[in-house]
Amino acid sequence: MHELPMVMELLSMMERKARENHLSKITEIDLRIGELSDLVDECIQLYFDTAAEGTCCEGAKLVFEKNPAILRCTKCGRQFPYARSFQCPDCGGSATLVRGTGTG
Repeated sequence: MHELPMVMELLSMMERKARENHLSKITEIDLRIGELSDLVDECIQLYFDTAAEGTCCEGAKLVFEKNPAILRCTKCGRQFPYARSFQCPDCGGSATLVRGTGTG
């Protein structure tokens, strides 16, 4: 259910951009979602299809792309892609997430 607020914000943003650019119809929207995000593509699509009825986005195709999660070691500073562990492959230190949970 947490996909619904994201979908409503997406629709609001798309309608605003359509007005600013004098567009009457949006046919495709590319979405980049972080690899570690808990958003579910199918839920986003379902909510979008319903919420977009009667808007400039009605019938628009959503294209989903997963952004890889990037971590940074707190010990040595190395950045590396997430591989089912938050442990640095070089020094064994703990890592923090730099990118890969949100939408963009």
